[in-house]
Amino acid sequence: MSRAPFRQDVQLLPGPKSRLRRPVLALLAAAPFVFGLVALALGQSVIWDLRNYHWYNAYAFLTGRYASGIDFQPSQIQFFHNPLIELPFYLLATHLPIKAAFFILGAVQGLNFPLLFMLCWAVLAIEGERRKVIACLGLAALGMAGGMGIAEIGAPFYDNIASLGVLGAALLVVARFGRMEKAPWKEALLLAALAGLPLGIAAGLKMTTAVFCVGFCAALPLGHRLSERGLMLGLFFGLGILAGWFVAYGYWGWYLWSHYASPMFPYFNRIFHSPYVGLGYIEDFAAPRGLLRQLTYPLLFSAKPLLVSEVNFSDWRGAILYVLMVVVGLLSFVPRKKPAQAAGAENFLLVATAVSYVVWMSVEAYYRYLLPVEMLAPLLIVVCAKRLPLRAEFQTVVAVAALVAVICSISPADWGRRAHWADSIAKIERPALADSADTMILMTGDDAYAYMIPEFPPKIAFVRLESRGFNLGLNWGVNDLIRQRLAGHHGKFLLLSPARKMQLAEDNLAYFHLKQIPSTCREVTDDIPETDADPEFPKYYKLCDVVRADKAKR
Repeated sequence: MSRAPFRQDVQLLPGPKSRLRRPVLALLAAAPFVFGLVALALGQSVIWDLRNYHWYNAYAFLTGRYASGIDFQPSQIQFFHNPLIELPFYLLATHLPIKAAFFILGAVQGLNFPLLFMLCWAVLAIEGERRKVIACLGLAALGMAGGMGIAEIGAPFYDNIASLGVLGAALLVVARFGRMEKAPWKEALLLAALAGLPLGIAAGLKMTTAVFCVGFCAALPLGHRLSERGLMLGLFFGLGILAGWFVAYGYWGWYLWSHYASPMFPYFNRIFHSPYVGLGYIEDFAAPRGLLRQLTYPLLFSAKPLLVSEVNFSDWRGAILYVLMVVVGLLSFVPRKKPAQAAGAENFLLVATAVSYVVWMSVEAYYRYLLPVEMLAPLLIVVCAKRLPLRAEFQTVVAVAALVAVICSISPADWGRRAHWADSIAKIERPALADSADTMILMTGDDAYAYMIPEFPPKIAFVRLESRGFNLGLNWGVNDLIRQRLAGHHGKFLLLSPARKMQLAEDNLAYFHLKQIPSTCREVTDDIPETDADPEFPKYYKLCDVVRADKAKR
C-alpha cells in the first residue's frame, strides 16, 4: 500500500470561507493597476541606464546587430549584459503610446505587492482576521514605498522586475516549508528545486540578483542546523536555480564565451581569464573594507546614502532591521526558562536576508541591488520584534515604533523624470546620412547616448573608443578588438560626441591614430533632457568627419 503524500502548506490568503477573501483578492488584483497609475503620475523616466543600454541593447538584439557584430560596445560595459530583460519594454514602447508602455511597466512592477502580502500572511501570526489583513496590506505597501522602491516605479532599472523572482522563490519556500521538512524525500527535493527556478531566472536576466541565490541556498541548510535534509534541500534548491539560470542566460553566456572567451564577460575575470580585460573585478561601488566599517555599514550608508548610491535618498529601514537582527541573533544564544518556539519559515527569511546582505557587501555594495531586502524589511522588522523577550504588547509597541520611524525617514531617490511626457523615448535632430555600411560612427567618453542609435540609418556601424569600465590607459585586449575594427574598416569615419567633451574626443581619437576635422562638425540635438544645462543629459552633440592621422598630415 503506497503512502499518501505529506500535505502541510500554509495559507497565503484568507480562507475560502472567509468574508474577507474576495475583498482581499480584489485589492491584490487592483494593486498592479494602481502602480501603473503611480508610474504615470511620477513622470516619464529619463534615467541614465535607459539612455545608455536598456534601450539600445534591446534594439541591437532584435535587429541582429549583436549576431552580425556590426557594433562594438556603444552602450559601454553594459553592452555585454544579457539583453533579454530589456525586450518587453522596448517592444511595448515601439508599438504602443509611450504612456501605455510606462503604465504596463509600472503595473508589472506592482506585482511585487501581492507577493509581499502573501509572504506577510504566511509568516505572521496575528489574532483577528481583519487586523491581520490590515497589517499585511500595510506591510506590503511599506515594502513597496521605500526610498529606492518609489524611485524605481515606472523606471526601467528592472531591479523591481528581478525582485519578482526573489520574492516568488521566497514565497514558494515559505508556503511549502512544512512539506519540505517532513514530506518524503522525493517530494521535498522536487519542491526545493521548483522553488529555485524563479530565482535562477531572475539571476539569469539580471546578474546582480545572484547575491540572493547564495543567500537562499545557504538559508535552507542553516535553517535546518546543517542536517542531512537541510543540506539536500539547499543542494536541490541550487539545482533549481541553475536550471532557471540556464533558461534565462544560457544563450547569452554562450554568445559571450564564443566571442570574448568568458561566459560572464567582462566580470569575474579572475575565474575565466579572458584575454580582453584585466583579472580584477569591475565595480561601480567598492565593498567596504575593515571589520569595524563592515559591522556598522548599514548605519553608515543609512546616514550617508551616497556611499551606496550615485543619487541621494533616505530610508532607515536597513539600519533598523540590522540592529534588530543583531539583537535577536545575540539573544538566541541566551538560555531561556521557556525556549522560543521554532519557526522554520521565519528562520529561512532571516537567514536568507542576512547571508544575501553579507554577499552583497562583499561583492558590490550598491543599494539598488538590495531592493528585495528593502521590500522585505517591514515584514522582517515585525518578525524580529516578535522574537524579543518582551510581553506581547511591548513587542507590538517596538514593531510599530520601528515602522513609524521607517516611514518618517523615507525620502525617495530621483534619477530624472520628465514632468511633460514626450511621445517617444528618443527624439533626435541630426544631419541626413546615407544608409551605407561604408560609414562607421565613433563614440567617446562615458556619456549615455547609445539610445540615439536607433534613430540613425541601420547599416551604419557604431564603435565606442573609450567608455565606462574600459579606460584606454589600462591597455586591455579590448582595445586591440577596437583597433581591429578600425583597421578593417575602409570606408568613412564619423565622430559623434557630446559638444562639451570634444577635447576628450580628440584624446580618444589620437590614441587610435585618428583625427577629427573641426570644419566638418554639424550639430545633433537631443530633446530628452529637462534643461540644456543638465550635466548628466547633454542636449547638444557634434557629428564630425574623422580621418586617419597619417592622412591628415598629407
